[in-house]
This record gives sequence, structure tokens and C-alpha cells, in this order.
Amino acid sequence: MLVGRDAELATLQALLDGVRTRGAARVLVGEPGIGKTALLAAAVAMAEAREMLVLSARGVETEQHLAFAALYDLLRPVIGRIGALGPGHQDALLTAFGRSRSPEPPEHFFVALAALELICEVAAERPVLLVVDDLQWLDEASRRAVEFVARRLASEPAIVLATTRPTATVESTAIDPTIERQVLGELNAGDSLTLLRSETPDLPSAVEHRVLVAARGNPLALIELPAVLRGTDGVDMVGPQGELVPMSARLERAFTARLVGFDQEPRLLLLLAAINDGENLSEVMEAATIMVGHPLSSVDIDKVLGLDMLGIDGPAMRFRHPLMRSAVVQSAGNYWRRAAHLALAQALADDPDRRIWHLASAAAGPDEDVAGALDAAAARALERGAPATAATWLEKAAELSTGDGPRARRLLRAGEVAFELGLPDTVGKVLDQVSKLTLDPAEQARLTVLESAFDDGQPGDVDGMRRLVRAAAHARDGGDTELAANLLSGTVLRFYWAELGTDVRAAVMAIADHLPQQPQDPRRLAIDAIADGMRRHRHVIDALAWWSEHGNPDPPVSAMLARVAFVCGEFDRSLYFVTPAVDGLRRQGRLALLCQVLILRTFAGMYVGRWDLTEAAADEAYRLAAETRQTIWRACAVLGKANLAALRGLTADSEALLAEAERAAVLSGNESLLNGVQLSKGLSRLGCADPEGAYQQLRRMMDPSAPAHHPLQSHWAVDYLAEAAADADRIDDARMVLARMEPMLAYTQSLGVHRAARFAYAVLADIDEAEQRFEHAYELAAAASPWYCARLDLAYGTWLRRHRRVAESRARLQSAHSVFNSLGASAWSVRAARELRAAGIKNDQTATSTTVLSPQEWQIARLAASGLSNRDIAAQLYLSHRTVGSHLYRIYPKLGITSRAQLIAVLPLDDSANRMPS
Repeated sequence: MLVGRDAELATLQALLDGVRTRGAARVLVGEPGIGKTALLAAAVAMAEAREMLVLSARGVETEQHLAFAALYDLLRPVIGRIGALGPGHQDALLTAFGRSRSPEPPEHFFVALAALELICEVAAERPVLLVVDDLQWLDEASRRAVEFVARRLASEPAIVLATTRPTATVESTAIDPTIERQVLGELNAGDSLTLLRSETPDLPSAVEHRVLVAARGNPLALIELPAVLRGTDGVDMVGPQGELVPMSARLERAFTARLVGFDQEPRLLLLLAAINDGENLSEVMEAATIMVGHPLSSVDIDKVLGLDMLGIDGPAMRFRHPLMRSAVVQSAGNYWRRAAHLALAQALADDPDRRIWHLASAAAGPDEDVAGALDAAAARALERGAPATAATWLEKAAELSTGDGPRARRLLRAGEVAFELGLPDTVGKVLDQVSKLTLDPAEQARLTVLESAFDDGQPGDVDGMRRLVRAAAHARDGGDTELAANLLSGTVLRFYWAELGTDVRAAVMAIADHLPQQPQDPRRLAIDAIADGMRRHRHVIDALAWWSEHGNPDPPVSAMLARVAFVCGEFDRSLYFVTPAVDGLRRQGRLALLCQVLILRTFAGMYVGRWDLTEAAADEAYRLAAETRQTIWRACAVLGKANLAALRGLTADSEALLAEAERAAVLSGNESLLNGVQLSKGLSRLGCADPEGAYQQLRRMMDPSAPAHHPLQSHWAVDYLAEAAADADRIDDARMVLARMEPMLAYTQSLGVHRAARFAYAVLADIDEAEQRFEHAYELAAAASPWYCARLDLAYGTWLRRHRRVAESRARLQSAHSVFNSLGASAWSVRAARELRAAGIKNDQTATSTTVLSPQEWQIARLAASGLSNRDIAAQLYLSHRTVGSHLYRIYPKLGITSRAQLIAVLPLDDSANRMPS
């Protein structure tokens, strides 16, 4: 089978040779029979020759409903080492494998992290090769865990080798470039002939030619087709319309041909092995005894083995190729397939989940008892942290339900679970089925939510939003105020991304004002903060202050409060709520929501001048957005990186990043993101001393008729508009923008909004009132960030110098210059130096635009400086502890130190993001 695969073998050999210095992951992609499994076998032989530990698992189509089944198979040889892990990781794995129960189901990312830690423990003693055949058929939980591990092996002496078919949708490997994909092509004519003659040397030349044509360079076909085509006219190669039969179908026909005339009892044994969701030989033999009424003889087993379709390896019975299993199942009629499932259900009486699955597969029509049992099994799957399995079982339960009500409830729950997993195709399939059923008002409301579930991060259309609002009204009228509140809060979060019209907003507020919610309810705060512009921000900010003093919210509530604070321009308070949200979501393994909260940290950190937070959060959010398949949030992370590059004067880097963010904003119609792109373009122009260009870019985000306008975000950026206007002689126009915003300022006490406005008033003021305006701005500077204060010092120092108060200007300008240097804000540093020279002080020192460490290295270094161990850091950042150690090994020389104890001296801790805002 490995004829013509010299290049692939050489690549595998190189990977294995380098395993002690660097881990790797590779997915072999190819059609059935192309030789993927044979290459894995060769890799296993090479690894064993190098005394590596080999861990293997194989995806089986009939086992996809068994949560973590493949991951358990992969880790089973080393599960005895689980005691070396921390208690949280131990509990996650044991719960996932059904060996213990946990009060809270473990998130699949945390289970994957526990698996990574276990692999790293083993690999520390002996390099490991992890082999996964047929990745496309792994159960969803196992597949995600394997891909998670594969992405994080760079610093580990371990390699993941997996195979998949080209039609398989393995989305994360397509997104993440760290998992290489190697496509296996067909054998060339010479290699095909060599393989054919080595396997079947006595073929007549005419048959040999037909085999070569039919096989098309597929190694398995070259081996299997001779028996089918010898003595035939080749009709097996074409379908009923004369079309060429796909290779997989040709091979299935070749395997099915072996069953012609085969005795019934051994054939039943073969069928049971094919449909069993496991490989246990004793299970198959017991089920066969149930079917035929007596134990099968060794003669029957020998007949099965003589077909050369499956083999027995100790207690396991395995098919040689998935197409052989498929051929056996397809060749059996519905009657025999159902009978086999019933026999297996009886044989699996001690395994309730597998038993009920086989009973469901045997059902000839609706069966509410079986549907209810599947429902219960789905609940158990959720307890084990296997939502993908739960969704599958709920769909099956819905199929067997006897009425629209139970069917709708199960389908909707399946859709909700699929949404939590980020599976839009599954949600779409569920929606299509539910829409054909008769629903009560509560179910209709849930359906409406699901219909727009994937629009968070997308603006959503007005009609869709109106449906959500109507659903909320129905829920309220039906007495389900909790559902109504959830519907409205979810709706307004989508409002934030794009303007949907005053009528929709008014409808939301009319319903919300008649819901019996507490004034501090985070959902109500979200509604008030977004749906009614800034008119209720004063009350919202008071409620946020209450939460700061009295609340101890769980991570999702903290995340909601952080978002509400951000929307109100309370960036310091947003960071305050972000911290427990990030910490809690990390512990829970809820990486999709963690990614969104990190975006809040990215931009709140930027507005308050905590660029260290912005840099680390944007970098991590980008990686998590790719991993959790959140396209818009990934674009937000890119925008955060672009903003930081612009502030540091890295114009080319910023503009390159902006191209990606702008493309996502335009394609989605996301006005919030497009507004942020305009801000970044303006900062980039400011960064290269082009105030006119900066003003033009920033002006677009302030124009209510422009696609990039966003009323809330524009208030936060008016200080940058004024800064550009002052140097571009656009003061009169900028004053008109500020005047249009002025009425809204009375509705809020937001520090972010008022700082920006007071800065703008000062910079744009006439000479006779400028002094007072600057004093007014400085009143809010006491608790402001160094970045805001430095920009204010630069603006005031420049005004003083230009009005012949040179001596007074110097202290302000020197202070600004120093802060800009420390922040790395090179463009602002150059402007401050220019003003200092004009004031008679020569200071050519400018900010550096490069950083010593990467964002992830800064994050690791700061966590290490705070006293966390490598394992603690690894758990927070979803890395292995060995990867953390490797990063620290590279960090020390970059910082000019030699040990962990010295980190605190070069990275002074700053807990300003954790302090309660005043």
C-alpha cells in the first residue's frame, strides 16, 4: 500500500526525528483507500522503533453519538497517570469519561486542557505519538479535544498525526495554520502498475488495464477491484445514467460482492459487528446468540475472518476499512438491521445510554417511551460536559416523539445546545424541522431566538429584530417574564452593532418598562444602556456603582455588566467587571464568551491608556476567536491590534490590519465595527503627522448619514477629532460636531464621555475661554489615565507656548513627552519633542515603537511575576505547563534577567484594572 509514498514517508520520518525538540501536528487528507491508514501504520512502526509511546484512536461512524469515546480510547493506556494532574483536571477527565459525577458539567475546552496536561506528563518521560484515524468520524467532543491538543504541542515532545476525508468539514484546522494539512494524491501510472502486479501478479492484460482505469491511482482499489472486474464487462464502473461511479461506491461494491452466497449466521455476526457502537467481541457474540437462539460456533467465526474484512485483536473486533463496514450495513435489509439493533440493546442491558441508542435505532416509528429515555440520556451527556452528544440524542428523541409539543421542545433544546457549540448547520436543520410544527407562544419565542442566535456580532435585519420583540411581548403576555427579559436583552445587544430604527427601540422600551425587573438586573441595564441611546445612562451608571459595592456576580453576569459599562463609556468600571469575568470564564472553560470579554478588555484598556492590557487581550482574543469560530469577534481583535499599532506610530502595520477588519465590517454591515475602523484610520493618520487626513477619517465616524456612524462610540472619540481639527484648521466644523453631541451629555455622568467632551471643548475653545476650558478638563484628570493626562498636557502646553507663555508650557510638555515615551506612543512623542524645541528645550529622546516581548510572553511574564506557578499560568491561558516553561526560558534573556524571582523588578505589578472605580 505504500508504493509511491516515499515523499510522505520522508516527511513523517523528519517529524519523528525532531520530536524531542519540537512537537508537531499534521492531518493527512485523502479519499477513501488512498493510503492514509497505511501511512499511519508506517508512522507507528517508526515511532516504536524510536521507543516512543504510541497512543491511538479511530473514528467510527456508528460511535459518533458516544461522547468522549474516542478521547477515552486515545488516553486509555495512560489513564492510570491521571493522579499526576491537579484536582480540577482530574475531575474534568473522570466526569467526561463517566467515571465520576461533578456538580457542574465540565466545559469541553477544560476537558481538552486536562487531556493536554495528561499527555504532557507522559511525554516528559518518553516522547509520544498520538495517532487518530478518520478524524471526521470522531464524536464531536473528542474531535474538538484532539484539535485543541494539536494546536498546543509546539513545546512538547509529542506529535499528533490524524487522517480525514477531503469532504470532511474540520473547520478549526482550516482556520488555524498551526495544524498542517497534507493532501494525499493518486498514485501515478507507474506506481499503480507496480502495486497492482505485486498484489495480483496473474491478471490477464485486458483485466489489468480495466483495473488500472477503474482504480484511478487509488491503492485500495488496485488491491480490491481485480476480484470484481475479473470476468465482468466493467458495468460496476458506471451508474444508471452512464455516469462514473465514485471511488467509494466502487469499493463498497467490491466488498459487497464478497457477501454474495455467504451463510446467514456468520453474516449476522458480521452485521452485528458493523452496527455495534463499540468493538467488544463479547458484546457481538452475545447479541448473535440472542438473534439466532444459540451460540455461534468457531466455524462461523472462521468464515467471517476468512472474508478478510475484519480481524480480532484480543477482546476487540475491528473492520479493516470503514467502507467494509458500510458495505455490510448497506447490503442488509431494514428488517435485519432493526433486529440486530434490538439484539444489541438486549446485550447492553448494563450500559443504559448505549442500550437506549440501539432501541431508538431499532424503532420502526414514533415511540414516546424511547424518546423520553433518549431525553434522559441527553441530560446525562450534558452532565458529563458532552453537549454535542446531547444535541444528537435530542434530535433522535424528537424524531421518535409522538406529538408536536414534545417534538418541538426536544428540537428547540437540541438547537440551543448546538448554538452553544457554534454549529450553525445543526441549528439550521433544527429550525427547518421546528418551523413545520404547531408551537405554543413560549416555543414560538424560543424559535425566534434561535432564528437570530448567530447574529450576535452581526447587526441583524429590522424584520428579525421585530420578530424578537414580538416574541418578547408574547412571552410577557403569557406570564413568562424571565423569557421576555432574556429576549429583550439579547435583542438590544444586537442593536449595538447597527441602527435599526426608532420604532423598534421604542417597542423594546415599552415592553421592558412593564416587566417586573429589579432596577439592578443586568438584563434591564443592558436594555436601558443600548435601546434608549444615552437617555437612561445616569440610572445605569448608578446601578453599576451599586454592583461594584454590593454585588458578587458570577462570570456571565460580570461579563454582562462589563459590556454595559463599556457601552456607557465607563471604561474604568468596565475593566473592573472584566477581571472577575475573565478569571471565572477561564476556570469554567467557556472560551467563546471569554473571547468576547477579552475584546471588552482590549478596547476599554485602549481608552484608559492601559495598552499592556490591550495588547495581551487582543492577541489572546484573536486566537480564541479563531478557535471558537467567531468571525466578527476575530475582526474586533484585529481592530484592537490595528488601533495599538496606530497609537504607536506603526502606520504600515496598522493599515495592513485594518484591511481585514474593514472587510469583515463591510460584509456584515456592522456599523460599530466600521466606526472603529474609521477611528483607527484617524489615529493612523495622526500617527504619521497628517492632521488633515486624520480629520477626514474621524469626521466620517461623526456624520449621522455615514455608514460608519455610531452615536455612542462617536462620543468617546470626539477628543481625537478635536485634536486633529486644531492642527488641520478645521475648528469651526469640529465645533458643529461637538454642539450636535452636547444635548446628550446631560443624560450621563460617564467619565469616558465627559473626559472626551471636555478635552474637545478645551482644544476647540476661543482664546478668551480656553483657559477656563482647560481647567475644566483638568478637573477630570485626577483619576484619569496617564495617556489622557499626557494628551491634555500636550494640548495645554502647546496652547500656552503659542500664546507666548513659554515658561509655563515647558513643564506640561516635558510631562507629556515623558509619558508618551513610556507608553511607546512615538507619534505623540515626536509632536511633544517638537513643541519642546519650540519652547527652547532640546529633547530628542523619542518613544520606541517595538516591544521586547510578544503579547503572550508579556502575559506569561506578568502572571509569573504575580507568584503563579507554571501550572497555574497554563490553566489560565489554556496552554500546557511545559509550554509556559519554554516561554519563560526565552523571556528571561530578553529582559536581561536569569530567574523568575527577578521578574517583579522588571515588571512592576499594576492592579489598576482590579481596583473599584471611584
